[in-house]
Amino acid sequence: MTISTLLAPPIGVTDPAVLCAIASGLAEVTLPWELRYGDVPAERRFARLLSTPAYEAWVICWPAGTALDLHDHGGSAGAFTVVAGQLDETTVNDGRVVGQRYQPGETASFGPAHVHAVANRGQWLATSVHVYSPPLEMMDYYDRSEDGDLVAVLRDPGGWDDAR
Repeated sequence: MTISTLLAPPIGVTDPAVLCAIASGLAEVTLPWELRYGDVPAERRFARLLSTPAYEAWVICWPAGTALDLHDHGGSAGAFTVVAGQLDETTVNDGRVVGQRYQPGETASFGPAHVHAVANRGQWLATSVHVYSPPLEMMDYYDRSEDGDLVAVLRDPGGWDDAR
């Protein structure tokens, strides 16, 4: 291995505008989960839409009341666009909890150090498209300490297959 190989940046697209464009473009041509797969699951489901060396994209189904606790994306940057339903994103900034609701067609982007929770607090199934760059290799999950700091509590080592 040469020194230039060691110093080369990882393969990935980290420009938020590019990630948003990929997520929103895929969301425009992605059917809501129940139309795409013909079922309405009771648990969160996901399926890989595409994978390249620079990024990967997933469609995720969020039944009403489902959520993913505070987590990061293992150093990957990303974006997500709501296809159907609504999603709430919660972040913790300097110990302060910040929430944002996303409707169909709306897109959120985040950098490689971003920690957030995502939930469907609506009454109906939600579908979203998520893009990660570089492709996900692991995710860490977090709790908040008594003073509001984030504390890593679980590492998901990856190796996800489609869960549909």
